[in-house]
Amino acid sequence: MNVMKRINRPYFVFLIWNVFMVLAVHVMTIKHEAGKGISGNGNLGILALFPALISFIILCLWTVYLCRWWFCDQREYWGRKGNNIIVVGALVMSVLSVCWQLHFIEGLRLQLNGYTDDPGSVVYRFGWLNQYTNTLFYNFPILLFGLSVSVTVGWLLEQFLRPRKLTKTSNK
Repeated sequence: MNVMKRINRPYFVFLIWNVFMVLAVHVMTIKHEAGKGISGNGNLGILALFPALISFIILCLWTVYLCRWWFCDQREYWGRKGNNIIVVGALVMSVLSVCWQLHFIEGLRLQLNGYTDDPGSVVYRFGWLNQYTNTLFYNFPILLFGLSVSVTVGWLLEQFLRPRKLTKTSNK
């Protein structure tokens, strides 16, 4: 059996598109180098950031939809235990992605010498959305967290909204 027949190709292409958008935001965000002045190039990363966030929201909603039906289909083959293992894996991935994001934020704080409220910081007068912090809003940990939560929500929807089988009792 061809494996690609089981994969939703438009979804897979859109997932690759979102990975590309993470890379686009990363490449277009300026990296501050200690000892150099503040870049005057403007915020090019914002050109990729807003379309990336819209794509991300669509991807998460699509993941919820596909996972709900996938869990419903797989219930016959794996039973509840098989589906529960996938959800536990998704929850573990969401916790790991939060830890990764916190590590990323701390690294950015060190690179910029503080946050926007620190007078010694590179971004003291800029606010949070600037040419140095675009990757703070969309990166791989956020993509992983969104997909993990979407899988979990799809599983919850399948659990609570699945059609219930009616048992027929015969009165003899």
